[in-house]
Amino acid sequence: MAQDYSKCYQGFQAILDGDKYECKLVEKSKKKAKEELHEDDKERDAAVEQLRTWIKEQPHLTACTETTFLLQFLRRCKFSQLEARKMFDNFHTKICDQLPFWMCNIDVHKPALRDLITNQRIYVHLPHRDDEGRRIFLCQLGRFDVGKDILYNFHDYIAYSGVTMMVSNREEETQVNGYVIFLDLTDQTMKHMTFMPIEFRRKLFGLFSNQLPARIKSMIMYNAGPVWETMWNLAGHFVSAKIKERMSYCKTMEEVYKLIPMRCLPREYLPDDYNGPCAGNLADIASKKIQEKKQNSKE
Repeated sequence: MAQDYSKCYQGFQAILDGDKYECKLVEKSKKKAKEELHEDDKERDAAVEQLRTWIKEQPHLTACTETTFLLQFLRRCKFSQLEARKMFDNFHTKICDQLPFWMCNIDVHKPALRDLITNQRIYVHLPHRDDEGRRIFLCQLGRFDVGKDILYNFHDYIAYSGVTMMVSNREEETQVNGYVIFLDLTDQTMKHMTFMPIEFRRKLFGLFSNQLPARIKSMIMYNAGPVWETMWNLAGHFVSAKIKERMSYCKTMEEVYKLIPMRCLPREYLPDDYNGPCAGNLADIASKKIQEKKQNSKE
């Protein structure tokens, strides 16, 4: 029996644009899309429709076919229909078969998820893009509470990470220019590592590096210690060679500043005597993002 993969996107359906697509890329990104991704303004709609038709012909797929969503796969695969179809199929199959709680039947109003989104704030999309137009995704992996009285389990945590990434990946500028993943590993403990069983961490790593329709251009590991090294030894081999080549380890923030402009970072990551532009305080950034999502859901 065919599974209804469209349920994977329940909870943020309100932000979808429908099929009234209008390209929102700035000119610099349009040029990059053409040169790097083989995107043609005149052929884009036809390419999307070709992929949409193929999806509807697949008896095992009942999936979202909204234009901006499909463009994630086409851009990630440099507009190769064959590769985009393969990734689309694998993406949905692996989610529902191996990690069903990652993006399936998600209720963002569930108390556990609300706690992760509003209180823990492990993942933060920083408001300013870098000089290459890339979205900076801050992951504070030692931040979240792993005590006895928490509302959430690792299923909720994975659902939270999935929704956070996939919502941001609907941004066309991010689809074209990609991500800088800034992993702050400060205060990460064995409790954080064992919160998620290693077999699921391996599956998540494999999906993240091979089946996610996102351009991961850089990964920065800051303040990595023995806990990260242990986890990496157990699951790192599931990460693709391309992603490994784009990984950088930084022991100091001075090293981070060479990879991420200071103007893009939250105040908490900047020197006390720094008076230049920045992204603002983390609490304000997170609060603004939550308000934006609430506003989007009303429109």
